[in-house]
Amino acid sequence: MTNDSSNPLRLIARGLKAWVNRRRYWRESAAELEQRLNAASTLDGLIDAVWNYKGRGPYSRIRPLQAKSELRQLLQRVADLQPKRIIELGTRNGGTLALWTRCAPSVEHVVSVDLPGGIFGGGYPTVRVPLYRAFAVGRPHTTVTLLRQDSQTEATRDAVARAFADQPVDFLFIDADHREAGVRRDYALYAPLVRRGGLIAFHDIRPDPDHPDVGVYKLWDELKASNPTAVEYVKEPYRGHYGIGVIEKVDE
Repeated sequence: MTNDSSNPLRLIARGLKAWVNRRRYWRESAAELEQRLNAASTLDGLIDAVWNYKGRGPYSRIRPLQAKSELRQLLQRVADLQPKRIIELGTRNGGTLALWTRCAPSVEHVVSVDLPGGIFGGGYPTVRVPLYRAFAVGRPHTTVTLLRQDSQTEATRDAVARAFADQPVDFLFIDADHREAGVRRDYALYAPLVRRGGLIAFHDIRPDPDHPDVGVYKLWDELKASNPTAVEYVKEPYRGHYGIGVIEKVDE
């Protein structure tokens, strides 16, 4: 009996089949994504599109690991800001990236930074890159830049600044390394890129008893005490995870 794993013809056949299936999955997924996103005429419709998108194969599901009610409040804040330039640190499934990309007609450029294989579920396979770029479908004035790099290096921060041609950012969403040192580093590097009056938001701002290494709340509590614009969106009763905190940039 021939071992399939050592038969070159069978290996080629399997590879060809996988390639054909991936192309078919992409066509079907891209069509569904375009239909859902273009049909969303309100913020609630946009959130539903992200939550309900199914996709096929490696292009399946973009639903974010977020409480929908918390995210809806943040999305409204961001849309009201009419942002042009947005940074997202931590993209994972891609759902929040889709929301920022389409939250307002003013959006011109969204930069995502996500470390492949990063802690707290970071990273996404390269096969999903065209899916995430397709979040701007039907919006030729909007660009999505994907940096699959470590957010906590000055080199990556500089790459983000160059992507915006050193123009100030309107909204920064920090949802990457949730350890205290990591979130402090992300804030220190990227907050200076945000314009005065712009928004900076953090995810997972409450202690998580199941994950004691999550330390976002330590930085958030300091910012909340020192910045009078601080607002929290937390679904009650609190279930031990999530929670969004937002501040306005009050200094340069």
